[in-house]
Amino acid sequence: MKKSILYSSLLALTTLAAAQTAGNDSSVGGMGLSNAHAGTGGLNAQNVDKLKLAWKFQAPGYVSHSPLVEGGQVYFADWSGNAYAVNAASGQLTWKKSLEQPVKAFPWHGFAGTGALGQGMLFEASVEGYAFGLDRTTGEVKWKTDFVPESQYGGSISTLLYHGGLVYIGVSSVEEAVAGAMKRAGKPFAPSFRGKVVALDAASGKIVWEKSLVPAPGNGVAMWGSFALDPASNTLFFATGNNYSGKSTDLSDSIVAVNGKTGETVWATQATAFDVWTPATPTGPDVDFAAGPNLFSAQVGGQSRDFVGIGQKNGIYWALDRRSGEIVWKHTVGYSGVGGGVRAEASVAGGKVYVWSNNSFDDTTQLNPAEFPINVKAIDGGSGSLIWARPKVMAAGATGAGYLSNDIYLVGTLSGLIKAFRTSDGQVVWTSGSHPSIASSLVVSGDQLFFGTGVPARFSGQGEGMIYAYTTR
Repeated sequence: MKKSILYSSLLALTTLAAAQTAGNDSSVGGMGLSNAHAGTGGLNAQNVDKLKLAWKFQAPGYVSHSPLVEGGQVYFADWSGNAYAVNAASGQLTWKKSLEQPVKAFPWHGFAGTGALGQGMLFEASVEGYAFGLDRTTGEVKWKTDFVPESQYGGSISTLLYHGGLVYIGVSSVEEAVAGAMKRAGKPFAPSFRGKVVALDAASGKIVWEKSLVPAPGNGVAMWGSFALDPASNTLFFATGNNYSGKSTDLSDSIVAVNGKTGETVWATQATAFDVWTPATPTGPDVDFAAGPNLFSAQVGGQSRDFVGIGQKNGIYWALDRRSGEIVWKHTVGYSGVGGGVRAEASVAGGKVYVWSNNSFDDTTQLNPAEFPINVKAIDGGSGSLIWARPKVMAAGATGAGYLSNDIYLVGTLSGLIKAFRTSDGQVVWTSGSHPSIASSLVVSGDQLFFGTGVPARFSGQGEGMIYAYTTR
């Protein structure tokens, strides 16, 4: 049965339920292969208070896609199924391409994740399960691939990664939400989605390899965060989500390292076992990994050690030996919840980790984010010891990473505010004006700050889909 027919069936069911409930391999935007969310551009503690609005660009859909800034252009896509290139200095539209008609019955849809740049192309992957390769200069679609044909509810909200001619996509599903909608509609539903990671050939869009994350008849174990890649060993790192029903499986709630060329497992470390959860059957704690891994090095006993670190929805930031997957240290940053804990990538530089965490927040119940303020911490990367903490300092956040620019750590939240924390002591040195809910990661390029906005009310958000650019000039 074709996806469009199944989507039409879901549209009717979710409407009923609602009624009843009434580049290249270099760093792009500071993420890069190490997923550091850090850079040494022109923004720092001395000039951050000079930031002023340079331009804003309105999109018809929410923009949780992080801005990809390269070659004087900002590339992004929205929940309405469109991809864009706009001039980084002026905000003028360079091109716009309508790629698909998203399934708006889905609670998230279109391009809710973030694409990647490489080989002169922009790569995007949708919630509906289609990947696209676009010419960066013109927006012309070079190829389109159905990367999850076996699942009517499968797609991607991950952050894609390009490296060495391959595009990596994390595959997730709306089945958790569908299970809740079916239960409210009084209709049976048995989850069947099985998570995976897919590597596509960047030139043609053809699938090169797939890595299944759960054996049949198990289900769930979505991969909905971001990737990191160690080019020296060509090891690809990512993390996974919970099972949906039945028994838990070995790779749920795990940090995984695979060979980037083949997808073969190098090692896997499970952080939380027995996490089986949907809104319809909330058995487990729902503490999967929303964030992606960071690669960094830090001093341990006077010697440099290579780490892969990652935050979890239980509020813990984990640091593992990059080669073996051995847990070296862990640090509790905040507190668990459906929308709680660490939900976005940390920023790493100089052997230190800067990270924010929600506290016992449930973003599916339309709570006031200001009543659930976040913690922000700086942690020593070698030992996991606390450098400084700013507890309950600003409203709850979505899944957008902060950004470490020289000596400031910038964080945005669902309230639409951004704060800059001085890295030496955690003091707030700048607070922005109001915006719609900030959905994307923050990106600094030169002396400009970029971010996307717009989160639906069902996820405790508000406001229109926009891309904002600030400058100190």
